[in-house]
Parts: sequence; structure tokens; C-alpha cells
Amino acid sequence: MSTAFQRTALSGSIDPLKAFKKKLNDFAARKRRGIRNPFVIVPVEPAIERKLTTRLVAWRPMDDRTGEEIPVTRILLDELLPETRVYKTIVSIPGRVLDELTAPDGSGNSTERVEKTMRDNLAREMVDLILDKHSEITETEEQIVLLLNLGSLYPFARASELLDEIDRRRALFTVGIPFPGTVMGDKLAFFGKDGRHYYPAHRIDQQIKGGHLQ
Repeated sequence: MSTAFQRTALSGSIDPLKAFKKKLNDFAARKRRGIRNPFVIVPVEPAIERKLTTRLVAWRPMDDRTGEEIPVTRILLDELLPETRVYKTIVSIPGRVLDELTAPDGSGNSTERVEKTMRDNLAREMVDLILDKHSEITETEEQIVLLLNLGSLYPFARASELLDEIDRRRALFTVGIPFPGTVMGDKLAFFGKDGRHYYPAHRIDQQIKGGHLQ
């Protein structure tokens, strides 16, 4: 698709990347407030998730009332994943042992049991690590925490699970998550596959596509 065609196709609609940044900026600068924690989700075309990460790593939001830069902590989830206990435990199990984990009646193979263990524990351990490694983010409300490369956690942890864990800690900082997938009614479809009800975050409905990064 040519750049000119992309711009034409995108004209007349909101720019989801700009809308995402503006919402994060407004919440962190306390120009708007939500009923719950200020969590903002935007769907992104999975193929450009890493390119969007690069763009957001370079983003420097400003509080236009004070002229000061708003603090941003960028969490690369794919780099944090290998530091979790559940990940380290599972990768250390020899293949022959995994084979023995199959139930006696043949039901529930080792892969399914490993995936269940990851799903049951990963989100909690990820948030524990985030708060341990970046304890400064709990010190002020006027800041943004970006959870990036969410796709690397598929299918073991979802945006809603991470936000639920953050909410349990009563954290008040603004959280932004680019979501690799699409919005389907009132559900988020991870990689466009299985739509599920999402955590009640502030959502940008339009998907970020390659043309929005031109």
C-alpha cells in the first residue's frame, strides 16, 4: 500500500496514536480523572507492535500548563518475562520430566499443564517485578507507566490480568498499554483471535496501523 493511499484511507478518522498519547498525558497531568485508576488501552496491528514500541520509547510528553516533562517509565515486558520465577522454573524442567507430567489417564498433556501454570502465576509475578524494580513509580500520581511488547506474553497473560494486579496494589500512576489485536464490540481480541471482556480501562477503539507511524 502506498504512503499516499495510506494517508487517504486514514483521513477523516481519529489518529489513534495521538489520541492514546493525549489521554495518557491528560491523566498524568491531572487534567482529567477516571472512576478507577487511569488505565488506557489502544489496539495496535500486531505486525507493527515492535515499531510502535520504538516510537513510544522516544516519546517525551509535556505538561502544557507547567512546561515540564511528565515522567515516563517504559516496561519492556518481553525483557521482564525471563526474570519471573514461573518462567525460570518451567524452562529448567528437563523434557523427560515434562513428559511424565501427563496424567495417568492420558488426559491433560504436559503442554497444557505448563500453560495453565503460566496463566495462573505470570501476571502476578510480572507486576511484583515491576513494582520491585521500579519502586519510584509508586511515589507520585503524576507520571506514566507504559507496558510495552504485550504480545510477548501471549497466551499466558493478558492486559486485563496485568491491570487487575496493578489495581490490587492500589497504584495511582497512569498506565498505558498498546494491545496487539482488535476491538470487537465490548471485547478485546488478542491477535484478533479470541475476544474477551476487558478490564474497564479507557480505550481507544481505532487500531494503530502502519500508516499512523509514517
